[in-house]
Amino acid sequence: MGIWTTARRAEREQDRAGRELVDQLTDTWRRACEHVGLSHAVQVASGTTIVVPTLARADVSGPDPVLIVKLMPGQLPADFRAPEVAQRLSAALGCDRIRVEPRGPHWVRIELLTGDPLAVDVTTALPARDHSVSGAQVLVARDELGRPLAMQWDQAPHTCVQGATRSGKSVWCYSVLAQLARLDDVLIAGSDPSGLLLGRPWAGTRHHEWQATGSRDVLAHRDLLDRLVAEMDARIAELPARQDKLAVFTPARPLIVVVLEELAGLLRLASTTPTPKGEAKVREQLLHAFGRLVSEGHKAGMRLLVVTQRADVTIIEGFARGQLGLRLSFRVDDPEALVMLHGQDARAELVQHRQSPPGVALVQAPGIALTRARGPRLPGPSEDADYARFWDEVAGDVPARLHQVAA
Repeated sequence: MGIWTTARRAEREQDRAGRELVDQLTDTWRRACEHVGLSHAVQVASGTTIVVPTLARADVSGPDPVLIVKLMPGQLPADFRAPEVAQRLSAALGCDRIRVEPRGPHWVRIELLTGDPLAVDVTTALPARDHSVSGAQVLVARDELGRPLAMQWDQAPHTCVQGATRSGKSVWCYSVLAQLARLDDVLIAGSDPSGLLLGRPWAGTRHHEWQATGSRDVLAHRDLLDRLVAEMDARIAELPARQDKLAVFTPARPLIVVVLEELAGLLRLASTTPTPKGEAKVREQLLHAFGRLVSEGHKAGMRLLVVTQRADVTIIEGFARGQLGLRLSFRVDDPEALVMLHGQDARAELVQHRQSPPGVALVQAPGIALTRARGPRLPGPSEDADYARFWDEVAGDVPARLHQVAA
């Protein structure tokens, strides 16, 4: 009986505290809603009345207060999530940020957060080495609600990730490629002028012969992309009757992840590379190969991963951007790069995004609206150890992973 009485007393105290919070916030809530455009003006007999979403109750039982708000007719939860609206509401309500979740068709739950929910590291759970790409979920990020954004890479679109130095872009690449490298029916190919993401860590593995690295020999990168285009054409030509894409992957016919690290920089190098008279410039040859891979590679079991400091107009504009369905932007120095990759909707994120800490990105994918999320990193003591862990992961278990793959 004593325990029950204590629990009832605690519930009453929480209810009283919740009502007091509503009373304290009612006037602030009304003025804030008017200021950010969440109110409606209604004409009545006595004049004009301003109507705002009803602040129904507050829950103070958790670490952060929660407001339950009734939507007005025509309102959506997205109206409260708009970056500028959310920022202004947070400031008015005295919290660092708000988190909005729908509750049925007419209500939203607004959590008043006293810290950034993305301030905690997201650690990669590496798949077992005997898993297939068709069954393994690759962790891409975790959003502000703590939900993992993960996908099977054989179902994933082409990807573009951008970010300034020390924004978390490289750490994200280490995590994703380490996850993929553990799958025997995945081949990591591509071009990397720096030779850090590809190249030396992969020496002695089945992936290495499908990689071009360094900046001295631009023609080696061109030849590698031409080889991938030839492999793509061969795969499409070998598709069985009544089948329009390669859907089953094995160690002998793997999914090929084509990493293009700083393609924009490679194109700049290629623009000064001489070619025989009558032959297309090397830069144009590279762009032609990229265009074919991004437009036709999906049906041949190829997934592009374009990695760049800035979404360059040469690579991202028009058709190519439409094909790069999974898009991540870590902090970028040029705000227009955000718009180039994500479209005009990203303009509302410009101010906040320029202050993003390392590891925090804007993520967009088919079925996933532009959202703020944290990228994963490999297990280890700190980000400073991530590259060594990445090297160990992709070079690990070499003798068992030297079987012949691809044509």
